[in-house]
Amino acid sequence: MKKKVLKRVLPITLLSVSILAMAACEANKKSSTKVDNGLNNLTIKQDVLDYQSKNGPIASYWFPEDLLSWTPAKDKDLAFNTSHVTLAKRIDKEKMTLVNETQNKDTKVVALAMMNESTSGNLSRGNGEFDAYTLTYWQYIDTLVYWGGSSGEGIIVPPSADVIDVAHRNGVPVLGTVFFPQAEHGGKIEWLREALKKDANGDFPFAQKLVEVAKSYGFDGWFINQESQGTDENPLNAEDSKNMQEFLIKLREYNGKELQTMWYDSQTAEGKMDWQNTLNDKNQMFLVDKDNKPIADSMFLNFAWKDEENTHKELLKKAAEYAAKIKIDPKNLYAGVDVQADDTDTEVDWKLFESSKNTTFTSLGLYAASSTFSNSESFTDYEQSENLFWVNPYGDPRQSAPTDTAWPGISKYVTERSSITELPVRTDFNLGNGYNYFNNGKKISERDWNNRSLTDLMPTYRWIIENEGDNEMVATIDYANAYNGGNSINFLASFAKDKVSTVSLFKTDLTLTDKTEFSIVARSDNKVSVSAVLTLENGDKKVLKGDKTLADKWGTVTFDMTEVKGQTVSDIALRFVSDTDIDHNNINLGGLTIAEKADSKKVDVKDLKIDDQVFEEEGTIGGFRLSWADSKSDELKEYHVYQVNKDGSKSFVGASTENEFFVNALAREKGLDKTTFEVYAVNFAGANGKAARAEITWPDNSIPKPKFTADKTVVAPGEEITLINQSNPASEKFKWEFVSGDPKESTKKNPKVKFDKAGTYSIKLTATNAKGKSESVTLKDFITVTEKAGDLKDLALNKPVEVSAQVNDGEAGPMAVDGKADTKWCATGDDKHNITIDLGKISEISAVKIGHAESGGEGSDMNTSDYTIEVSEDGTKFTEVVDRRKNSAAESIDAFKQVKARYVRLTVKKATQAADTAARIYDIQVIGFE
Repeated sequence: MKKKVLKRVLPITLLSVSILAMAACEANKKSSTKVDNGLNNLTIKQDVLDYQSKNGPIASYWFPEDLLSWTPAKDKDLAFNTSHVTLAKRIDKEKMTLVNETQNKDTKVVALAMMNESTSGNLSRGNGEFDAYTLTYWQYIDTLVYWGGSSGEGIIVPPSADVIDVAHRNGVPVLGTVFFPQAEHGGKIEWLREALKKDANGDFPFAQKLVEVAKSYGFDGWFINQESQGTDENPLNAEDSKNMQEFLIKLREYNGKELQTMWYDSQTAEGKMDWQNTLNDKNQMFLVDKDNKPIADSMFLNFAWKDEENTHKELLKKAAEYAAKIKIDPKNLYAGVDVQADDTDTEVDWKLFESSKNTTFTSLGLYAASSTFSNSESFTDYEQSENLFWVNPYGDPRQSAPTDTAWPGISKYVTERSSITELPVRTDFNLGNGYNYFNNGKKISERDWNNRSLTDLMPTYRWIIENEGDNEMVATIDYANAYNGGNSINFLASFAKDKVSTVSLFKTDLTLTDKTEFSIVARSDNKVSVSAVLTLENGDKKVLKGDKTLADKWGTVTFDMTEVKGQTVSDIALRFVSDTDIDHNNINLGGLTIAEKADSKKVDVKDLKIDDQVFEEEGTIGGFRLSWADSKSDELKEYHVYQVNKDGSKSFVGASTENEFFVNALAREKGLDKTTFEVYAVNFAGANGKAARAEITWPDNSIPKPKFTADKTVVAPGEEITLINQSNPASEKFKWEFVSGDPKESTKKNPKVKFDKAGTYSIKLTATNAKGKSESVTLKDFITVTEKAGDLKDLALNKPVEVSAQVNDGEAGPMAVDGKADTKWCATGDDKHNITIDLGKISEISAVKIGHAESGGEGSDMNTSDYTIEVSEDGTKFTEVVDRRKNSAAESIDAFKQVKARYVRLTVKKATQAADTAARIYDIQVIGFE
């Protein structure tokens, strides 16, 4: 996605920019500060590598044949891909509060969101980057669809475990995606028909597998997006529609009452791809059978109901009328709005959606709700976009924007939902990412991170702030200051003496007991008093005084609950007041707890194991899967993982809500042979119990391994050549020997050399390690010096090719050698795709240039990582001349000793920087003499 220019101006702009700037300064500070956090000798580190270890647990994705062979027993990543967070119960519709005059309790919202950047290669529970889509406006969502799928990666995509965790915590069911793409996008009608096959018993194995996956991973059903129309020779037909209906009926049967199915308005009864943009007799067969018995639970209506040519047709009104006719709830129809390109600048005629002042014809379906993130230039921009998208232009859900507002906000149509229905209630207002990590107000890490499994409940109302007199208060997120996790809520306030500012936080349905306690953790630049305001079920408001005043250090404020024992609370707010005038005062809210009085027992960790380990880059990087015994304690908040450093200090690696953790790309300390991991359980008081320890032994990587290439191997006399040192990290000193070269020798790591006379020249490199041990390598006749070097040209242009596979004729093999920057060869399926170029005759060649995905405008993570280049004179016997590993460049050039060849074969061994296995090659040039 291209980032859009910041256009939004909201009251929080300047504040949020300053807060983010503070966080960025904190995150970029090179530090090894030692802090006291109840652990001896804790050292803050930043050394996270931009690297993904090979053994990382990856969120699943499949093609149909892969899914059919999947079983939980064979799923090596099952533990990491399974959510154990049960779907929280939300407050009953009847008890919801309407905060503006146009909200209603019946309209629902489904959000189709790209929660991760791609279908493939996503670590199951976050990584070492701050940059992640951390959705927190769950109060406006009834169902989330984890959107994904591509013909190059996989078309069946269950949600990653971190997304299930945070959605369920907020009472939102999550659906995976089954995507049958159009032929133009690599779709195959064969995939659809394979999914619709029945076995001898009349069952659908594909549907049974969908149910098995959902129940194994702990999510709530599937969104079926069938858009494969086939080809002219093999088109979609009415029989396919009949089979799809039967498939959906069986899927409902297998689901029971536990899982749901959402169908996309695409295919018709007559077997056509013909989007109706409404509900009618052409697509109703996928919702109900001829006897009006339900099939799919809901339908996502295509987007064109709002297009200019359809405005007079009132398609949503007709959909609601037809729904009543076939006896289904029209609110189980979702009017699709595609916001991917323009998010809050998307043009919608909302009058077509509204049936009256405070109700709608159907529910609302948001395609690419994640565009607020993907279209933003900064996280500040994203925060503002999210607020405008979900709430409204005023940043206050009590106000209802006019219907003709460009984007009136979702709060105009739906009331805020809440999953706060029972005790205990605990939140640190953690968004699931950060530039730092805090524990009990002390920074224990300066490493960027994201893990949405750690996301806490965020305020229901964003924001309802009532200021008395001349008070002013603005809320935003602070990433530089937190009590636990990565952030806190910041209120920038100016107070007039004795004037009150009240912040509404949560909609609840909580019945308190005699033992219920209520406290917050907060800080303030200046002394400020804080009280809790509880709205009771009968509408009465109770103001509960705090037992202390906020100060410039984190502190716990406990509220007197005497008046509300045994009462049911419907809303929670905080009230702030100062006994002096204060300008620009920062208040940070770092935690809120409503629970029975706990004894704060510490929780111990036992039986830490290293389940899997992979060492890469000459033993300098390691990936480790850790697991330990489940602590099974109600006092457990999360686990913290530490590494023990060479000097005996400990550094925070990451946190987990589960009893397993993946240590990704741990950098080996120089001279270190062993690393010990420690795992602590942290209780809700922030205290650590006894740790469990486990040790790994690093491989011996002290032997020097000299290796090199050059930027070019065929040059004119006197032309300078740069040698590229590819020796392993153990190689610390180098000696180069150039016969007849200028210079004759060099000890530089990457020296330059030239040769004055025509001929062929050998080069020798000796590498020496820290202990003085040396190894040498000589490339004979590696450099060719010739007067005709200026005649080098691309010999592959428009030559015949053969490929192992291609997606379609629009991304065929010849497009890799057509000399055009915007065409490509694309192959899907397993790795080791290859393309062979026939140069037409035996020629002298010395280099191959490749344009990877980024050179054609795609993301850098799609650039080819590992590949080989082989040459042959006869097309039968091939010799390898290049073995490239860890390429990340958009364009690569691989020079090698000049050889004679007619055929050149590129084999893609690792197609991308992550786990996507689709090769994307925009250009191949073979450099040589005809």
